[in-house]
Amino acid sequence: MNMTLRGILLALVMSMALTTQAVAGELTSSSPGQKALRGVANLTLGLFIEWPKTICYEAREQGPLLGIPAGFLAGFGLGLMRTVVGAYELATFPISIPDDYRPILSPRYPFESGRTVVSPALIARPRVGDRP
Repeated sequence: MNMTLRGILLALVMSMALTTQAVAGELTSSSPGQKALRGVANLTLGLFIEWPKTICYEAREQGPLLGIPAGFLAGFGLGLMRTVVGAYELATFPISIPDDYRPILSPRYPFESGRTVVSPALIARPRVGDRP
């Protein structure tokens, strides 16, 4: 009985570990469905989450006296940008633009932690000596 219980427990742990690896690999690559989901999330929540999030980041970095007004303006601009990008991603989700359905903004969703920036992969330009 004790050996059977150990075997079942080992099989359960192994299946969860393999499932976790498969899901992690799936989440690192993008698909049209994920692009549509990003578009809906950014379109509906972009301004409402990005605005206060940026105010908090700026207030922490610069102090409340400078950070709150700077975060208010920057957050409004970033929130509008996230909303426009969400509309673009939702409208173009079946098309593989940018390549492999990569996100335009980082972090991908407004509710993920971190400052919002345009994805470095999209703005990187090849140097003159680099091969295509």
